[in-house]
Amino acid sequence: MYNNFKPDTNESCISRGICSISPEITALQEVMFVMLRGLAFYVIKLELLGAKNEQIKQDMIKNIMYLSTLREYTEEQVHFIVNTLFSNFINTEKIYRNLCVQNGSTFDKFNSPIKFENNMDMNRLISEGDKVYKNKFKSLEPAIKNSAEILFCILKSLTFPLIELIEYKIDNTKAIRAIIKAVNLYNQNNITEEKIRANIYDLADLNAELMGELEQIKIKNFGKIRSIEVSCSTEKGKAILVSGNSMAELEEVLKYTQDADVNVYTNGSLLIAHSYTDFSRYSNLKGHFGNGVETSVLDFATFPGAILLTKNEAHNVEYLYRGRIFTTESIPPKGVAKISSGKLELLTKAAFEAKGFTKGQKRNSVKIGFDLDEVEQNFQEIADKLVDNTFRRLYIIGFSNTGSATGEYFKNFFAQKEENEAVISFSYNAKCDNIYTINIANDYTLAIMLMNKLFDKIPADSDKLTFFLTRCDSSAFAAMVRLNHKGAKSIYMSSCQPNIMNPVTLAAFRDLYNIKEMTTAGNDLENIRKTETE
Repeated sequence: MYNNFKPDTNESCISRGICSISPEITALQEVMFVMLRGLAFYVIKLELLGAKNEQIKQDMIKNIMYLSTLREYTEEQVHFIVNTLFSNFINTEKIYRNLCVQNGSTFDKFNSPIKFENNMDMNRLISEGDKVYKNKFKSLEPAIKNSAEILFCILKSLTFPLIELIEYKIDNTKAIRAIIKAVNLYNQNNITEEKIRANIYDLADLNAELMGELEQIKIKNFGKIRSIEVSCSTEKGKAILVSGNSMAELEEVLKYTQDADVNVYTNGSLLIAHSYTDFSRYSNLKGHFGNGVETSVLDFATFPGAILLTKNEAHNVEYLYRGRIFTTESIPPKGVAKISSGKLELLTKAAFEAKGFTKGQKRNSVKIGFDLDEVEQNFQEIADKLVDNTFRRLYIIGFSNTGSATGEYFKNFFAQKEENEAVISFSYNAKCDNIYTINIANDYTLAIMLMNKLFDKIPADSDKLTFFLTRCDSSAFAAMVRLNHKGAKSIYMSSCQPNIMNPVTLAAFRDLYNIKEMTTAGNDLENIRKTETE
């Protein structure tokens, strides 16, 4: 699970077929972003005229998230997403034009690199998107181009906590407005690198703010965090697997099935749900099934019951279709049945019709969560020892990574750690002195909360801190930008696949935010210690 170094047989994105993005998807992403730029342009113009449409704004946020996950959808779903966005764009332009006529105002048309027309077919859109991609930022200086690409990465990160907060009916007008203004930056002429970078810092800080807000909502709804051993074993009987990150939907399933003879297991990011105290009231929540987010497709193939994919969790499971995978998502994967929230009859029926576990299987449990008072006490102890030089340096290690190379890196890292060096690890564990492991099951909201607690005691800009970020996604990039903004002097990151950020932009990102790439444990530790003596 999350706290050992067992090599992963599903070692890289190559095994999942997502190391690169098809030219068609790349072209459609460009088309979608042009439409989003146009929507941002018209929404701002409409607000100046006193007209507001909150649903269009929320749809924009959802579509920015789709840009991150478009490769996970089938061709049919991509067409639906693009056509829906196209309809919103055309209608919003029409509303703005009509309002200008009514008010006697000048209609200011969006300067689009694509000439959009009604009834444009998908081939035409792909062709236009390909042209935009090839001409993208052609006249811009490399520094501005790279900063613009980094800004978009942070924008995508911001949509994930924001959409989840919207699901909880939390008003986030400030965040939505910030995203729309940032998208509209791409419409401005003579934009400066300084202005883009200022927006990057603001959005990275806002991302952390939303993560913190989301964590407080989870605590309010599901109870405090605790340290707990989660069973990874299975029990004989009918079963339902809940995957994704929506604890609200998990609780809905548990309530609906608590009097039925069916066991419920979590999968993927929902491992952390077990650490919230209110879930202990459900005796039908039996444990966790699977080895992590990256292996979810394999988990689904081997689970002998019904499966619920919660919202905002893209899975391409077409070839696993067996009539027992469901979702409440508005755009379900092909072969997955859409069900409405509160109407789980089909899910339960499928669970009873499936084979279920014919016998239980014993597996090692995993320890997750923490006691906050104990954690704060440990943080204070570390801070005191850094002040009196009992600890020369503190290493902070981020989330686990499924690749065995990362596990091997930290196995060597712990072996070469010196006695007067301390480690706070949110993932990898080792049985040696001065290592404080807090397994938060790769949950960003908890990471933000704990880092804020740590920075209350040890400033982020301390010369004695080194950070290791071992996952490569938009949220990790936002975290690194925020650390840099807070003055962190030593940040290391693992390697990235080009489908996350292209290599040229990634190199610029490292230069701009003083990020070093992890090489070998021995080499990196030598360089860190050498810096201390200079």
